[in-house]
Amino acid sequence: MVSQLDSSTDLSTLDWIDDVTQIEQYCYTHLQRTCTKFQDYLARRKQQQAREYFPTVSHAFEFLTKVAPVKFVDGAWLYAVLEQADLHAHQDLILTYLEELGLGDPLANHVCMYQDLLCQHGLEQVTQPLSPIYYEQAAVQLALAHVGVDDLAWVIGFNLAYEQLPLHLLISNYELQELGIDPQYFNVHITIDNLHNGHAKRSIDAFYQGLSTAKDQAIYIKRVKQGYLLNDIGKSSSQIIAELDLEQFVLRVFQDKARIGQFIHNDKCQFAGKTINQWLSDPDQIQDFLNILIEKKCIIQNEAVENSRFWQMIDQPNGRMFGVFNATEKQIIKDWIQGARLSTRLKPTHLEHSTAQTSKQLKTNEDVFELGQLKKSIQQSNDLKHQLSLLKPYLAPNLHATATGLWATQHYTRLLFPAHRI
Repeated sequence: MVSQLDSSTDLSTLDWIDDVTQIEQYCYTHLQRTCTKFQDYLARRKQQQAREYFPTVSHAFEFLTKVAPVKFVDGAWLYAVLEQADLHAHQDLILTYLEELGLGDPLANHVCMYQDLLCQHGLEQVTQPLSPIYYEQAAVQLALAHVGVDDLAWVIGFNLAYEQLPLHLLISNYELQELGIDPQYFNVHITIDNLHNGHAKRSIDAFYQGLSTAKDQAIYIKRVKQGYLLNDIGKSSSQIIAELDLEQFVLRVFQDKARIGQFIHNDKCQFAGKTINQWLSDPDQIQDFLNILIEKKCIIQNEAVENSRFWQMIDQPNGRMFGVFNATEKQIIKDWIQGARLSTRLKPTHLEHSTAQTSKQLKTNEDVFELGQLKKSIQQSNDLKHQLSLLKPYLAPNLHATATGLWATQHYTRLLFPAHRI
């Protein structure tokens, strides 16, 4: 991350931060522009224009899988401020972090919420290898989580940028709901991050608080700018949306299935001189095989799936391939065959009836022992600072969504913010 900071783009793009009296007004102006663009979007939709992000449910599925690396570290950068938990200097950021963790409630913990969203639609089982660029922003956030107390200006700058309401969040929230996908994870980032009294307002207050205690305000502002620009590293949500490709998404589904399918077909049926097993034996051949199925009218695109023999084979209870593809994979195949013109809202029966919410609190014997030991250590201490230090490791990005982490977050909140306890 240091190299990223050293090679930061021109900081002059953030000259508005130099006039510290205008930062709040700048954020309000940015918000107004975003909301105006969203109203323009709504006007287009009222004129019966098509969805602009997710033409089908499967486009939304691809988006949800590709932004997952960042969502699984949601709020991670703020873990660094817990080093200051016994001071008032960073109380706004500490409370923001605890709220990102749902104050210990798995239904409100942002990582738990996103894990549940993927599980609800069977997306945790959809193999979608991602290139390293999809993990770069997540890596930045994890690196910021462990900066020292003297480097919190980077965290403050990053947080200031992250809490600005982006247009893609508003449109994603709208279109996901339209498609029958629970948008709550995205909706909460609109409500709780609001600029009046939410995380966006606290990000501004934290900037001013840090400025008032900075030893060198010029260096502080420079580091805030550097932290602000760290938001631009890696694939942004807007870039991911612009690059959604259902053809490649469905191809990956077939390639993954072929790893087993290449061994189980007989040799009676051949296409272009090759058996099905031979076609499936090489991932690079799958696209050509699908093209042949289209040529042979086994798959008829841009028509109702019922017109395709291949669909009947995988969907009908008496079909020869019934059960090979799960509900999520079938949804992706269906959208690919029918196209956006015939796309439909996701039916409630698609849901995998995941036990995701309760599973977050299921405890192994090791978990029960660890949680018991932590509770015992807390009970044996009457020193607030010592109790906070015992709890802090379990609020780390890799642990806060576990059963012990959720309990630790609840207790941490009780100690520092009793009025916000759940």
